[in-house]
Amino acid sequence: MKKIRVVAALACCWTTLSMVSCTDFVDLKYPTIVGQDQYYNTQSDFQAAVNGLYASLRPVYNDFHTLAELPSDNTQANDYTLGLLSLDQMTWLDNNTNIQNLWLNSYRVIGQANTILARINAIAMDENVKTRFIAEAKFIRALMYFNLVRFFGDVPLVVNEIKTEAEAYGYLRESAQVVYDQIELDLTDAIAILPSVGQVENDGRATKGAAQGLLGTVYVAQRSFEEALPVLTELIGDGHYKLLDDYEALFLASNKNNEEMLFSIQYHSNGNAEGSNFSILFAPFGSGTEITSGGNPAQVNEGTQDLWDAFEEGDARKPVAIAKYSPTGVYYTRKFLDKPTANYEASNNWPVLRYADVKLLYAETLNELGRGSDAMDELNDVRRRADLDGLSGLGQAALRDAIQRERRVELCFEGHRWFDLLRTGNMVDVMSAYKEKGVGYQVDSYEVDSYKVLLPIPFRERSLNPKLTQNNGYE
Repeated sequence: MKKIRVVAALACCWTTLSMVSCTDFVDLKYPTIVGQDQYYNTQSDFQAAVNGLYASLRPVYNDFHTLAELPSDNTQANDYTLGLLSLDQMTWLDNNTNIQNLWLNSYRVIGQANTILARINAIAMDENVKTRFIAEAKFIRALMYFNLVRFFGDVPLVVNEIKTEAEAYGYLRESAQVVYDQIELDLTDAIAILPSVGQVENDGRATKGAAQGLLGTVYVAQRSFEEALPVLTELIGDGHYKLLDDYEALFLASNKNNEEMLFSIQYHSNGNAEGSNFSILFAPFGSGTEITSGGNPAQVNEGTQDLWDAFEEGDARKPVAIAKYSPTGVYYTRKFLDKPTANYEASNNWPVLRYADVKLLYAETLNELGRGSDAMDELNDVRRRADLDGLSGLGQAALRDAIQRERRVELCFEGHRWFDLLRTGNMVDVMSAYKEKGVGYQVDSYEVDSYKVLLPIPFRERSLNPKLTQNNGYE
């Protein structure tokens, strides 16, 4: 049997469906060796491959918060999470495990998507099913590259199946713009094929709306507001999604994939460790079974006093978004509450993209294009759900700030704050001001430098391939 050996991050998972545990996935005997000739021959093989592609997103998002929230002013390390202190203080180095795992797991997913895309056209199957599989693989590949380009800037762009070690080492960093171009191409292709959420059971698979929402987010991240406008306008006009009346209800494990969720990472409590662990990780240390169950509360992703103070009086979201554990005064989120029987057995999904996020991105887009009145309408829709009065009479600059404040409190703990600080160019100013307040865990040790807008290329990857360059500031 012809085999491929896993040797490097870019080549680590050309076809690693075996790493995913699921009853209807391909059952591979060896976790890092895949027989090329045995699989990818039938429609059911590709169904298993696509199922595995979705499941492989879990390792990416299991600790996504450590890089997308912890460096920001939303959350902080503590005496129990000293291993995460460098991420909180922005003193990370290129050998940081969380940074390495993000790179490794993201390229593993990309490798799986590339294998599906490289082989599926040669197989006879239902054409509608085939095109759907292709669109789903492109959507997921785009999502992974969007994360990578925002965290690292220039990254290797691999859109073909890698078959040899030498080939893997041939991929060097491409400019961020080239990566963005590929993301936009993948999402545009996906939008043309994926069904609307109303045409299929919303079981967490990618839909046209999810691809539109992601493409709009991609455009806003690049400040390409003219391009974002028609995409977000069509998405909102379709009427397939809505803001739930009850903010708490949209996060309930019993209400997954509701009408506000465009795309979320699916977790299942089935005894096979395919569940999430957020309810245990985020609960305050020492809270026992008062808040969660089945494990030891770890107080990871602890909220800050600054975030607590950011909520307006009477904001109905606050008791859900951030609560105070009375015995210790620790701030934590109640967005991921569940009562799992063990670690990685909770049913909570991770929300990647939801309608409130889209509405606020749309408001931002309208405001940047000089349509302030329309922008306030979108912003006020989100505020009214929170039982807050609508805003009026704001100029462009004041409205810009109001939208960002609203994004912070609406989306806190969901992996948006750090990216918002980066794309608006406010990271240094906001985090310097946060440090200056002196309220928070060891804030005096924060190293707020402009080059920290990008993470370092992991040491392991540059050791395996010395031709990979490093981001400025880390050499």
